[in-house]
Order: sequence, then C-alpha cells, then structure tokens
Amino acid sequence: MVHDQTQAANRGTIVIGLTGAIAAGKSTVAAMLANLGACIIDADDLSRLVMQPGAPTFDQVLQEFGPEIVTGDGKIDRAKLGARVFADAAALSRLEAIVHPAVLAEAETQLRAGVAHGCQVVVLEAIKLLESGLHRRCSEVWVVTAPREQQVQRLMETRSLPRAEAELRIDAQPAPESRFPLATVIIDNSGSPEQTREAVEREWRRISVSLPPSPTDGGQMNLRKWIDTHPGFTMWVALAVGMVLIFWFTSGDAGMRLSQRLFVALVCVLLAGLCTWIVNWE
Repeated sequence: MVHDQTQAANRGTIVIGLTGAIAAGKSTVAAMLANLGACIIDADDLSRLVMQPGAPTFDQVLQEFGPEIVTGDGKIDRAKLGARVFADAAALSRLEAIVHPAVLAEAETQLRAGVAHGCQVVVLEAIKLLESGLHRRCSEVWVVTAPREQQVQRLMETRSLPRAEAELRIDAQPAPESRFPLATVIIDNSGSPEQTREAVEREWRRISVSLPPSPTDGGQMNLRKWIDTHPGFTMWVALAVGMVLIFWFTSGDAGMRLSQRLFVALVCVLLAGLCTWIVNWE
C-alpha cells in the first residue's frame, strides 16, 4: 500500500533513494546514474545551500557553534565544523536537528520539480536517507557498501584527513549492515570501477523496463535509453558506418572490383571494433 502511494505521488517517476556510509561510494554511483540519464538530488549539496549566508539555517548554526566556524569571506567553514561535530556526538545531533529539516524541505521541492518536469528517474543521494524518513518518498532504496579500510583510505586521500579523524567520522555513523533490511538494491563498491559500473547498469536495465515512453517522443527516448545502456556497441556502429561511408564514396574511381570494395568495407568494420575496444580499455 505504501509503495502504491509512493508511486502515485511520484506520478510514474522512479525515485531511487541512494545511501550508504561515508566514503562508501555514493557519489560514484550517482555519477554513473546521471550518465545513464537520471536526475540527481544530492543532500550534501543541499546542506551547503541551506547553510549559505542569508539563509535562516546559517544564523541558527552560527548561534549554536559560534563565530569561530566562519571563514574570512563570511561562509561556514564546513571542514572546521565537521571536525568539531564528528568528535562530539551531542554536537552532531544538534547540527542535524538544525540542518536536516531545511535539507528535507529543499529535497522535497526539487523532487516535485523533477517529477513535474518529466524526469523518469530521480536519484535522492543522502547519507541520512533512512534516518530522516526520506526513504518513504522513494520507489527503491539503493545502499552502496565498501569495506571499512577502503572507506578510511578514501577519506584520507580525498579529504586529506589523518587516519584517526577518518576513523572517527566512520564510527560516528550507524553500522553499514543496519541499512540492509530496507535496501531494494545493494551495490558493492569494493571492486574496480568497471565492476561497480556493471552492477549499476544491470539495475538500470531492470528499472528501465518499467519506464513508460514519453508521450511526445517515445521512440527517441527508447533509442536514447538503448544508447545509454550500450555505449560501447553504439560507438562501434557509429565509427564503422562513418568509416565505411567514407571509404565507399572515395573509392568509386579507384578501379576496384565490387568484391574488393566489400572486403575493404568489412575490414573497416573490424577496425572500428578494434578502435572501440582500445578506447574503452582501462
């Protein structure tokens, strides 16, 4: 019943709630979904938005944590604020009590706008998706996971955090397994980027089956969807067609027999496949 109500509220749009622990790889998966055609709503971006100078939340955060968290240009120093609250569970709870309602309201606004503008798949990326109750607004919940040591290394590399602070931030969050009972999909991000991409594309193909064609350009949308899910093959076809056409029209006066021209055209197709494989080889 809840699922039916959610689908009705989303008016045919599939809303994926994307969550996972810090540095598990949510943003990586969100970027892959964006490349496939999804509209992304990032709760972390929204938290930056609602804490900008002039926003009501800015004043509340400043009043709660003091002027020392403000940079020289008048903005909140998120790194300094993060270091403070992740070392103090009570401070983290106070910050979340201030910021989360504003983030949830902005997320709902953007979600409604995405549905109204015809986004067929909207991704709500939020580390507190389940704790905030925002998952109830979603058609599916995707949980991204990675081993603890990988999380630590990613935080140290991407945010220049010392190991102790990286571990502190991880330990301040619920255990990854606590999200599994509500997960529709679990994306293991412990392997290579190619393995993660394969998992994301597999789930994308699954949900794409249930997406209705656009009433105005259904054929175009179906073609776009097929291209998005088969990028390598599409590149091969486009390159092969281009090479064959160029050869065919430039070899007409070369005195070649038809069988010779057909053979060279076949070589062009194979060469296009080789080029495609080299370009996509990582």
